[in-house]
Amino acid sequence: MIILYAILGLIVLLLAVMTVRALRFKPEPIQNTEPIKVSVDTEAAIKHLSEAIQFKTISRPDPNDVEWEEFDKFAEYLKVTYPTVTEKLTREVVADHSLLYHWKGTGDDKPLALLSHMDVVPVMPGTEDDWDHDAFSGHVDDTYIWGRGTVDMKNQLIAVMEAIETLLKEGFTPSRDIYLCFGHNEEVVGSTGGGAQAIAELLKSRGVELGCVLDEGGAIHPGSMFNIDGNIGVVGIGEKGYADIKMTVKTTGGHASQPPRNSGLVQVCDAVCKLEKNLFKPRMTRTIRDMLETLGPHMGFGMRLMLANLWITSPLIKMVFTKKTTTNAMVRTTTAPTMAEGSPAGNVLPQTANVSVNYRVLQGEPIEDVMDHIRKVTKNDKIELELLRGKEPSGISPLKTPEFDLVKKTIQQIYGAIPVSPYLMLGGTDSCFFEIITDKIYCIMPFELSNEDLKGMHGTNEKIQKHKMEKGVAFFITFVKGYCG
Repeated sequence: MIILYAILGLIVLLLAVMTVRALRFKPEPIQNTEPIKVSVDTEAAIKHLSEAIQFKTISRPDPNDVEWEEFDKFAEYLKVTYPTVTEKLTREVVADHSLLYHWKGTGDDKPLALLSHMDVVPVMPGTEDDWDHDAFSGHVDDTYIWGRGTVDMKNQLIAVMEAIETLLKEGFTPSRDIYLCFGHNEEVVGSTGGGAQAIAELLKSRGVELGCVLDEGGAIHPGSMFNIDGNIGVVGIGEKGYADIKMTVKTTGGHASQPPRNSGLVQVCDAVCKLEKNLFKPRMTRTIRDMLETLGPHMGFGMRLMLANLWITSPLIKMVFTKKTTTNAMVRTTTAPTMAEGSPAGNVLPQTANVSVNYRVLQGEPIEDVMDHIRKVTKNDKIELELLRGKEPSGISPLKTPEFDLVKKTIQQIYGAIPVSPYLMLGGTDSCFFEIITDKIYCIMPFELSNEDLKGMHGTNEKIQKHKMEKGVAFFITFVKGYCG
């Protein structure tokens, strides 16, 4: 009986401690952030984004399949459309098609780099007629700008150029150098000859050490995805790695009328099934903890009780996260079989059978560990592994910096007193290449993006509401003035 009472006492004490922690788990007051009004030529931004969409700057894994003249035309378009930028900033073409602009500042503080990419993904063959307006029409109606790149990410590139053109016309002189870095093949993850990588290496060769990088990543999202009223801002401070790994089994093949047991195709299919049953274990990284500790105070008491006590509830939180595809990807290296190849005919046994698996690699698990995991799980020496494309997980940018504070402040100046949280990016960006010249990389697409907006990214009917361009441009004007003023 004494033991039972002791156990009950410990449970009561534990619940009391958890409750007190939850009651103290409150949002930090937002200080020194006054909403501001920024003068933006919204109609010009809309017009220029519409025109930019009409250039079919589609990147592909094989450079020989790319229409490079579209990139050349787009580069010329930027030169003509932003005459003050062309006059006042130096411009270099890097890696044949990427663009590097340099605005010389008056001081010696470490420079700022604003990143965007010029390329877009292709339209899935066979879906062209599913678009309400042609994917490269740049159609503008009463509400939207339509087309491939309106969300990913010519909207950001145009917003950056509009902001710099505006600042130049206002007579603004930066106190530090500013670089505009526009890559040409960001959408080809793990590509060789990457434009952004070439830009970063060029800057490093010149002894440039950046103070801060801003690139695409987070955005202004509805807080409903976290049971939070209103909008939230999320800022990427790191990104998962990427690996396309092909598993191949070679056999003698032959006629399908006399099939062997355990053919090559059966073996690779068996390997896929084993990988699906033996996923990487979920882990609560520091970045996810930071996100939950930032957003948790804005949630209801039940969630605050859980998130204020991650020291004891993290196993349960991990289990909950694994039940949804989006949150599952935040806590583990994901496994996604994507391509398979076997025989060219229905009555022929394949001599070579292969399946490609895409992994998005969580911090702390290098790509070589992924390869070892495949070997351990499949237990088949006949399976040959080949890394088709890969990019290691990025580092994690620090949060307690003036740069992150300024990103947060600028979001709140433009969008109001909303929560701003760090997060781990599940996809890839060009920003990781700049780790060789800075550890302060903050990824924010400063546009209000709904779930409907996100559906069009890389999909059908990509579009953005016209009024959202105003605040996107305003963000970059405000951030540059705050960081370089």
